[in-house]
Formats: sequence, C-alpha cells, structure tokens
Amino acid sequence: MSPETATFTTMSRALLREIPDTFERAIVRDATRRPDVALARRQHARYREFLEAAGYEVEMLPGDEAHPDCVFIEDTAVIVGPRAVITRPGAESRRDEVGPVAETLGRTHDIDAIVAPGTLDGGDVMLLDGTLYAGRSLRSNDAGLTQLRDATEGLVKRMVVVPVRDVLHLKSAVQPVASDTVVVTPGTVDESLLAGLRIVHEVERGQFTALSLETGQVLVSESAPKTADAVASLGIDITTIDVSEILAADGGLTCMSILI
Repeated sequence: MSPETATFTTMSRALLREIPDTFERAIVRDATRRPDVALARRQHARYREFLEAAGYEVEMLPGDEAHPDCVFIEDTAVIVGPRAVITRPGAESRRDEVGPVAETLGRTHDIDAIVAPGTLDGGDVMLLDGTLYAGRSLRSNDAGLTQLRDATEGLVKRMVVVPVRDVLHLKSAVQPVASDTVVVTPGTVDESLLAGLRIVHEVERGQFTALSLETGQVLVSESAPKTADAVASLGIDITTIDVSEILAADGGLTCMSILI
C-alpha cells in the first residue's frame, strides 16, 4: 500500500525533526558505513508521507547542525497520556537536543524531566496495553529508570525493566508490531520478562525495524523480508519502506517520530 492510496481521518500528532547536513557524523557503532545524507532525507520525506496519509498531523522541528543525531527525536521524550517525560540522553553530546522538544510538548502536556545522575533514551521505552517496558542499556541507567517509574506512577498498570545486551536500545531488540505482539532479536533480552506477549523472532539480525500506527497499519523495513513475512503471516497489515540510511546510523522507524 502506498501513502497515496490510503488516507484516514484521525488527527493524532507526530513530531519529527529535519535531518541536518552533519547527519553523516551521527553516532554509530560501525564507523565503516556512514549514512548518505541526501538519500536519508529522501527516505525521511517518504516516512513523513506515510504518517500524513495515516492521518497524523505532522509537526516538523528544524534540524540542528550541532547535533547530528537530532532526527532521532524519539530519544528526547516519553509520552504517557497527558504527561511528557523529557529525557536526559545517555550520550552526553545529545543532551541539548531535548530543548526544542520540551518547548513544543510543553504547550500540550504536563512536563516532567529526568535529571542527573539519571540517563534515559526514549528508544528504551515502549508502552503496550498499559504496561511500560523500559530497557536498562548503555543509554538508560537505573537512576533514570527510577525517575521514569515515579513520573508515570498512576498512568500505567506497571513498569517492567528489561536489561538489554549487544544492542543500543530496548526497541533495537524488541519491536512492537501489535498491542500483544513483538519482534525480538534473539539473544538480546530475557524473553521471560515479556510474558504475555506473542514473540516473533527476527531472522535478519539488525535489519528489521517497525512502527505501529493507530490505523492498525505497521511500517516495516524492506531490508528484512523474511521477518516481515513472519509478521504478515499473523494477519498484521504491514507496509514496507526503505530506511537503509537510517539503519546505517543505528536508527529505526520509531526513532524518527514522537507519536501523540
């Protein structure tokens, strides 16, 4: 399905941020492969088209040349109902990315904020059926997770801390494709902590990424066809999208937006 063939009437919001010229200097684990900025921008524009076609009112924040990773706006805030928890990213070089996002969300949400010594990246947090799953990773520490728990008390049923290994964030390892279904990269988390969720194992390690939309449609990366087929076999409505340059910068489909 193309964004031109499916238009819906929901008016949820999506915050995005432009890709700066410095994106080629984004923090990456594999420095042998740098993203192509021009191609990344075309892929980002296509991503925006899909969100708009799905009924999201997109607000685009300007990029910041001093912050190559700023397109990964998800890491700057966690939305839980009426509250926006402004993060304190684990990478010190990214901490000034939160200002414009906090200012924007402050117009519509109650604001809480992670403070030192806590660190938290939004890519380590996912909310599924009232349960907040929070990854303990290289970017999110125990102090940050404790503050997140306090900030969301009464807004969620429970919070489950999920330590991750060999990946950057929880949502690098566990990616929701339905309210009860996640795609898991084998060996990255203790799957018993995901009890009650249906688990699909990723086939093409590190190549699958997904974004679930309120329409029920799920965007998935075209670089992982076997995993995509496994998800589709469950009756989930998927649409593939090319995000090769986002993956090259250790990003994914959820990283590029804050859905409200």
